[in-house]
Amino acid sequence: MSRRRFWVLVLVHVLIGAHIVHWLVTGSSLTPMEPSEAQQTLTEGKINAGFVLFLILITSTLVVGRFFCGWACHVVALQDLAAHWLAKAGLQPRPLRSRLLVLAPWVVAFHMFVWPLVRHWFDYPELPAANWEWHLRTEDLWATFPGPLMAVVTFLVVGFLIVWWLGAKGFCTHGCPYGAFFALADRVAPVRIKVTPSCDACGHCTSVCTSNVRVHEEVAKHGQIVDPGCMKCLDCVSVCPKEALYVGFALPKPFAISQQRIQARSDFRWPEEIALAVIAFGSAEFAFRGSWFHEGVPLLLSVGLGVITAVFALLFWRLLRRREVTFQHTALKQAGTFTRAGRWALLGIGAWLAFTAHTFVVQRYKASLIAQMVAARGEATPAQLQQALATAESTHAIDLVDDPMVGELRGLLLRRLGRHAEAEAQLLAAHAAQGHLQVLEASLSLASYCLDPSRRRYELAAELVRGVLRVHPQHPAAMQMLEAIEARAR
Repeated sequence: MSRRRFWVLVLVHVLIGAHIVHWLVTGSSLTPMEPSEAQQTLTEGKINAGFVLFLILITSTLVVGRFFCGWACHVVALQDLAAHWLAKAGLQPRPLRSRLLVLAPWVVAFHMFVWPLVRHWFDYPELPAANWEWHLRTEDLWATFPGPLMAVVTFLVVGFLIVWWLGAKGFCTHGCPYGAFFALADRVAPVRIKVTPSCDACGHCTSVCTSNVRVHEEVAKHGQIVDPGCMKCLDCVSVCPKEALYVGFALPKPFAISQQRIQARSDFRWPEEIALAVIAFGSAEFAFRGSWFHEGVPLLLSVGLGVITAVFALLFWRLLRRREVTFQHTALKQAGTFTRAGRWALLGIGAWLAFTAHTFVVQRYKASLIAQMVAARGEATPAQLQQALATAESTHAIDLVDDPMVGELRGLLLRRLGRHAEAEAQLLAAHAAQGHLQVLEASLSLASYCLDPSRRRYELAAELVRGVLRVHPQHPAAMQMLEAIEARAR
């Protein structure tokens, strides 16, 4: 079935491309057909196409199982492509088997879809469900997607590195928040892959399964595949020499434990499992998310990086402590001596962990700066402003690449301290670095400088103010400033 599935996935990408082209040509199009867009629905009450698609997919999975994941998910297509190219290079990664890391998709799903709803209830208890509204068109299709740099990094990390180091469908297993919902729905789906008595447990089905399902063991024990990680690729059905596997209706076994997840197959002891979970969460949430360069690491990429970092940290520990270490079929240490691959692994992993630690420190400085800015809102003493400015200067000094948001906050502090020439230069530099400003107050501050008669940068001022109004259409200061810009332009 792999050839047929390939062409279906090609068609999916053609449709994605057509959606983008339609937006580029017309300037407006359907909101992104991406489940992550459900966040906007839950936080702002805007029912978009991504939310509707997510509901449809969960409903369909309740009946037919995870066919969408295997046949229409662009991330699965990326991972399958990576696995195919790695196989061409002679690399056949084995799946990582952890009892706690497989819970990562649930943690991410809670963070993306449940926590925003809880916050919405607490922040806006007076807002009834009737205030929700349809929001099926957008003029900025790319607003919630990463920029080109982060897109390339995501392609590399989520596609190749995770598959290489964590096994086929590694991101689906250890990071995908949508997969958490689909896996739960799949457990009660009546459409299953079943087996006939002609099966002789040859294992061909398991050998071709890219979802890491122990197919021959599951059908022997349960008469059907019970693993919710099964993405219904149907390769196992097509390869069976006895034609013993088929798709049919069966009474689901939602509480059965898949053969891939039985405790005996775990790669880690419980102390190691706990260490993996803590490092994965800590590095994803407090080091990688929002860090690096001018685009900021998006949530799902930070999850992938966090899982990789956790596995590397444990591998680094084993390299230092154990006499025999093998990773993905490669011997790194034998009889207490590092192999050539082991020396490179020790050097590379050590450098990565040092880089992660540095990123964590920079992000903590940045978080401290933001907290100080929040505390200094309204009336603030010069000493408070100077302390916040010192934190901004320290963050700028230790960061490997200038963070535009830190530059924006530094500009706002300089403005409040009356150092206007420096503030304007800093805000202009932050704007030039990313083409916009992230902090609304920074946009309005730079716009006010642009309105100065000695500068007369009215176009930039209008761009900045309109950007604020896109986020807050009734912002009083922005509306007043836009009127002043239009008056001066006339």
